[in-house]
Amino acid sequence: MSTATDKQSANSSAPHTAPLIEVDHLTVAFGEGTRAVRAVDDVTLTVGRGDLYALVGESGCGKSTLAYSLLNLVTPPGRITQGRVSFAGRDVTRMGRRQLESLRGAELSMVFQAAMNAFNPVLTIGRQVEHILAAHPGVFADQAEGRAYFEHLLQMVQLSPGEVWDTYESRLSGGMKQRVAIALSLLLKPSVVVLDEPTTALDVLNQRLVIDILRSLYESLGITIIFITHDLAVVAELATRVGVMYAGRLVETGTVDEVFLDRRRHPYVEALVSAIPSVLSGQGVAHAIPGQVPDLRNLPPGCRFAPRCPLARSSCSDGEPPLLADRQGHAVACFVVNEDHDQDLVVSQ
Repeated sequence: MSTATDKQSANSSAPHTAPLIEVDHLTVAFGEGTRAVRAVDDVTLTVGRGDLYALVGESGCGKSTLAYSLLNLVTPPGRITQGRVSFAGRDVTRMGRRQLESLRGAELSMVFQAAMNAFNPVLTIGRQVEHILAAHPGVFADQAEGRAYFEHLLQMVQLSPGEVWDTYESRLSGGMKQRVAIALSLLLKPSVVVLDEPTTALDVLNQRLVIDILRSLYESLGITIIFITHDLAVVAELATRVGVMYAGRLVETGTVDEVFLDRRRHPYVEALVSAIPSVLSGQGVAHAIPGQVPDLRNLPPGCRFAPRCPLARSSCSDGEPPLLADRQGHAVACFVVNEDHDQDLVVSQ
C-alpha cells in the first residue's frame, strides 16, 4: 500500500494553517474525588482549517473521549474537569443546550464508531433526513432542496439515492451504513467532520472504498476532517497531520512525515511503527511492544511510557514530560528525545 499520494505528500509538508479547533489543557475524568480516572489528561492541540487530522493510539488511550469532547458530548459519569475546547474562537465547553444544538451537525459534525447505532431502526433513511431538515430549517430553502442535496451526497459516497431513501437501516450492509452515516454528517454543510474509527468494522474492500471517499470529500467540499484510528496504514494513506496519544496524554504531534519519518520520533511512536513493518518501516520482522498499557487508575510515576520504553532513565520517573515543539510545530513529549534540542524547543500551544 502506498503511504501517500503526491498531493497528500504536498499537504503533509505544508505549514500548519490557522487554528479552527483549539484544545487547551483539556482533562476529562470519569468518577469522583480520588477515585476519578482521567481518560484525557491535560491535552493541548490545534486543528487548522483544511487539516485532515488523525488521532492515533491503542485502544483505551483516550482518543474517542477527546473526540467526544470536541462537540461537548461527554456525559456523566464523565465530565470535563479542566481546560476548554474552542471552535472558531467560541468556547464549546461553556455553551448552553441551544447553542450546542445549533453547533452540532450544522458547523461541527460527527460520525460515531458504530454506524449501525446511528440510525432509528423504525424510520426509513429518507424520513430521518426529513427530521434533520425540519430541525434545521435555515440551511435550505425547503425540504425538496435539502433532499436534493442529500441525494447528491449519496452519489458522492457511491450510493444510489433510489436504493437508500425509502430503505430501513436493517436492509443496508455495514459498508453502506458507514457511507450513509458519512452523507448524513455532511447534510447541514458543516465545516468540520469528526469520524470515530471510520474503517475498523469494515472488510478490506470497504475500508479501501471509505478511504477513497473521505479523500474525495475532503478535496471537493473543502472541509476539515478529524478522524480517530489505531490503524497506521489509514493514517499514512489519508492524514495531513497526526496526534499520537498514550494513556490519556498526547505524546507527539506534527505532519505525517514528521511523526513517522523524522529522527525526533517519540519512543512509543517508534514502537508502533516497528510493530507494523510491512506498512511503514520496510523491515522484515515485526517487533511487539513489551509490557502493557498502564491502568489509568494506577499510573506509574513520571512518564507513562517509561516502564515499556527502551530509552527510559531513572529521571523519567520524576515528572510528566512536557509536550515541546520545534520551530516547524513538530512536538514530542519525551525527556530523552528532547534533551538534545532544548535550545530550539518551546512548550506546545
